[in-house]
Amino acid sequence: MLIDMYLDEWDFTKKNDIEVRIPTPPMIQFLYDIDYGKSRMIKVLFSLRGLPKRMVSLRGIFDTGFILLEEDRTEIVIGLVAQPWKFNGNIIKLSPEQFMVFRDQDFVKIAWNFNFEMNRERFVKISTETRIYCTSRKAKRYFSFYWFFIGFFSGVIRKEMLKIIKEELLKSS
Repeated sequence: MLIDMYLDEWDFTKKNDIEVRIPTPPMIQFLYDIDYGKSRMIKVLFSLRGLPKRMVSLRGIFDTGFILLEEDRTEIVIGLVAQPWKFNGNIIKLSPEQFMVFRDQDFVKIAWNFNFEMNRERFVKISTETRIYCTSRKAKRYFSFYWFFIGFFSGVIRKEMLKIIKEELLKSS
């Protein structure tokens, strides 16, 4: 998987998937314009976190600091280098190449993917995985505290996103 090229070791991870029966797997670009704001849960959780409304789409997520690391026909990988435990997140904008080699102390590197995988029974497994690598013990300690409160809700958001992707795929097939 592409995500392995960008973050092959991590300290924290969340993985979710869902299956949908459709005749052919979609192109990964299908994900760019989905409005995840269709989920009340996502809207509420984003507003509680103080995240901008534009973040409820993949394009909006790029506006907030995430970068496109790579995509192919079946997978997209986005990344972020930040200190999410800080109020402003202290986001560092990097190129994909810079992301791969970034090791400055007291930050986390986050790689997040969406992947489509077709099986023989014409089911498409849609998965998303978030991997977090801490660049120091201090970052791991701070992120552990942050993740204790945010991790569950992060999983809820991803499950909601997968449900919406499934709905959109069924509508378009």
